[in-house]
Amino acid sequence: MTYPKSRFTALVAGAAAAVAIVTGCSSSDEAASTGENTDVCTTFAADHNAFVALVAAGPGTAENIDKWTSDKQAAVDKLSALPGTASGDVASSLTTFVGALPADTLELSTTDSESGKAFVDNAAAVASACEADATTITLDELPRSTFTN
Repeated sequence: MTYPKSRFTALVAGAAAAVAIVTGCSSSDEAASTGENTDVCTTFAADHNAFVALVAAGPGTAENIDKWTSDKQAAVDKLSALPGTASGDVASSLTTFVGALPADTLELSTTDSESGKAFVDNAAAVASACEADATTITLDELPRSTFTN
Protein backbone atom coordinates (compact mmCIF):
# COMPACT_ATOMS: atom_id res chain seq x y z
CA MET A 1 0.00 0.00 0.00
CA THR A 2 2.95 2.34 0.29
CA TYR A 3 3.44 2.17 -3.47
CA PRO A 4 0.18 3.92 -4.40
CA LYS A 5 0.71 6.54 -1.67
CA SER A 6 4.22 7.40 -2.91
CA ARG A 7 2.95 7.46 -6.47
CA PHE A 8 0.18 9.86 -5.43
CA THR A 9 2.72 12.01 -3.55
CA ALA A 10 4.96 12.12 -6.63
CA LEU A 11 2.04 13.13 -8.84
CA VAL A 12 1.00 15.89 -6.44
CA ALA A 13 4.57 17.15 -6.19
CA GLY A 14 4.91 17.08 -9.97
CA ALA A 15 1.63 18.91 -10.45
CA ALA A 16 2.64 21.53 -7.88
CA ALA A 17 5.97 22.01 -9.63
CA ALA A 18 4.23 22.37 -13.00
CA VAL A 19 1.81 24.95 -11.58
CA ALA A 20 4.73 26.87 -10.05
CA ILE A 21 6.62 26.85 -13.34
CA VAL A 22 3.60 27.96 -15.36
CA THR A 23 2.70 30.64 -12.84
CA GLY A 24 6.30 31.85 -12.64
CA CYS A 25 6.60 32.09 -16.42
CA SER A 26 3.27 33.80 -16.70
CA SER A 27 4.10 36.50 -14.19
CA SER A 28 7.59 37.12 -15.59
CA ASP A 29 6.16 37.40 -19.11
CA GLU A 30 3.59 39.84 -17.83
CA ALA A 31 6.26 41.90 -16.08
CA ALA A 32 8.33 42.03 -19.25
CA SER A 33 5.43 43.22 -21.38
CA THR A 34 4.17 45.97 -19.09
CA GLY A 35 5.93 48.80 -17.40
CA GLU A 36 9.08 48.60 -19.48
CA ASN A 37 8.83 52.34 -20.11
CA THR A 38 8.18 53.32 -16.50
CA ASP A 39 11.40 55.31 -16.14
CA VAL A 40 11.00 57.20 -19.41
CA CYS A 41 7.33 57.94 -18.67
CA THR A 42 8.18 59.26 -15.23
CA THR A 43 11.04 61.32 -16.69
CA PHE A 44 8.74 62.68 -19.41
CA ALA A 45 6.18 63.81 -16.83
CA ALA A 46 8.86 65.54 -14.73
CA ASP A 47 10.50 67.22 -17.75
CA HIS A 48 7.13 68.19 -19.26
CA ASN A 49 5.97 69.72 -15.99
CA ALA A 50 9.28 71.57 -15.51
CA PHE A 51 8.92 73.03 -19.01
CA VAL A 52 5.29 74.02 -18.38
CA ALA A 53 6.35 75.67 -15.10
CA LEU A 54 8.96 77.72 -16.98
CA VAL A 55 6.38 78.80 -19.55
CA ALA A 56 3.90 79.70 -16.81
CA ALA A 57 6.46 81.66 -14.80
CA GLY A 58 7.70 83.68 -17.74
CA PRO A 59 10.95 85.58 -17.59
CA GLY A 60 9.82 87.87 -14.80
CA THR A 61 11.91 90.83 -15.86
CA ALA A 62 13.66 91.93 -19.03
CA GLU A 63 17.02 91.07 -17.44
CA ASN A 64 15.93 87.43 -17.09
CA ILE A 65 14.83 86.86 -20.70
CA ASP A 66 18.11 85.29 -21.80
CA LYS A 67 18.26 82.95 -18.78
CA TRP A 68 14.58 82.05 -19.15
CA THR A 69 15.04 81.33 -22.86
CA SER A 70 18.12 79.23 -22.10
CA ASP A 71 16.30 77.30 -19.35
CA LYS A 72 13.38 76.60 -21.70
CA GLN A 73 15.77 75.35 -24.38
CA ALA A 74 17.46 73.07 -21.86
CA ALA A 75 14.04 71.68 -20.91
CA VAL A 76 13.18 71.10 -24.59
CA ASP A 77 16.55 69.37 -25.09
CA LYS A 78 15.74 67.00 -22.20
CA LEU A 79 12.36 66.20 -23.74
CA SER A 80 13.95 65.72 -27.17
CA ALA A 81 16.30 63.05 -25.83
CA LEU A 82 13.50 60.81 -24.51
CA PRO A 83 12.22 58.98 -27.63
CA GLY A 84 15.50 57.08 -27.99
CA THR A 85 15.15 55.70 -24.47
CA ALA A 86 11.61 54.33 -24.93
CA SER A 87 10.07 51.44 -26.82
CA GLY A 88 6.83 50.60 -28.58
CA ASP A 89 3.90 53.01 -28.51
CA VAL A 90 5.58 55.16 -25.88
CA ALA A 91 8.55 55.75 -28.20
CA SER A 92 6.20 56.53 -31.10
CA SER A 93 4.15 59.01 -29.10
CA LEU A 94 7.30 60.67 -27.73
CA THR A 95 8.70 60.98 -31.25
CA THR A 96 5.48 62.69 -32.39
CA PHE A 97 5.52 64.97 -29.34
CA VAL A 98 9.14 66.04 -29.88
CA GLY A 99 8.71 66.38 -33.65
CA ALA A 100 5.90 68.89 -33.17
CA LEU A 101 7.80 71.19 -30.81
CA PRO A 102 8.28 74.58 -32.48
CA ALA A 103 11.71 76.19 -32.78
CA ASP A 104 10.35 79.21 -30.89
CA THR A 105 8.64 77.93 -27.75
CA LEU A 106 6.81 81.24 -27.31
CA GLU A 107 4.48 79.95 -30.03
CA LEU A 108 3.17 77.34 -27.58
CA SER A 109 1.61 79.92 -25.28
CA THR A 110 -0.73 81.75 -27.61
CA THR A 111 -4.40 80.79 -27.51
CA ASP A 112 -4.85 80.04 -31.20
CA SER A 113 -1.46 78.42 -31.61
CA GLU A 114 -1.47 75.19 -33.62
CA SER A 115 1.81 74.21 -31.98
CA GLY A 116 0.28 74.83 -28.53
CA LYS A 117 -2.68 72.62 -29.39
CA ALA A 118 -0.31 69.96 -30.75
CA PHE A 119 1.79 70.19 -27.57
CA VAL A 120 -1.26 69.52 -25.41
CA ASP A 121 -2.68 66.78 -27.66
CA ASN A 122 0.66 65.04 -28.17
CA ALA A 123 1.47 65.16 -24.45
CA ALA A 124 -1.91 63.53 -23.77
CA ALA A 125 -1.04 60.82 -26.31
CA VAL A 126 2.24 60.16 -24.47
CA ALA A 127 0.33 59.92 -21.18
CA SER A 128 -2.11 57.44 -22.77
CA ALA A 129 0.74 55.33 -24.16
CA CYS A 130 2.41 55.35 -20.75
CA GLU A 131 -0.82 54.29 -19.07
CA ALA A 132 -1.24 51.44 -21.58
CA ASP A 133 2.31 50.44 -20.60
CA ALA A 134 1.30 50.34 -16.90
CA THR A 135 2.57 53.77 -15.83
CA THR A 136 0.15 56.54 -14.96
CA ILE A 137 1.58 60.05 -15.17
CA THR A 138 0.11 63.46 -14.38
CA LEU A 139 0.88 66.35 -16.69
CA ASP A 140 0.49 69.99 -15.78
CA GLU A 141 -1.60 72.13 -18.10
CA LEU A 142 0.23 74.37 -20.53
CA PRO A 143 -0.85 77.98 -19.98
CA ARG A 144 -2.11 79.50 -23.22
CA SER A 145 -3.11 83.12 -23.54
CA THR A 146 -3.38 85.85 -26.09
CA PHE A 147 -0.70 88.51 -26.03
CA THR A 148 -2.10 92.02 -26.29
CA ASN A 149 -0.48 95.43 -26.51
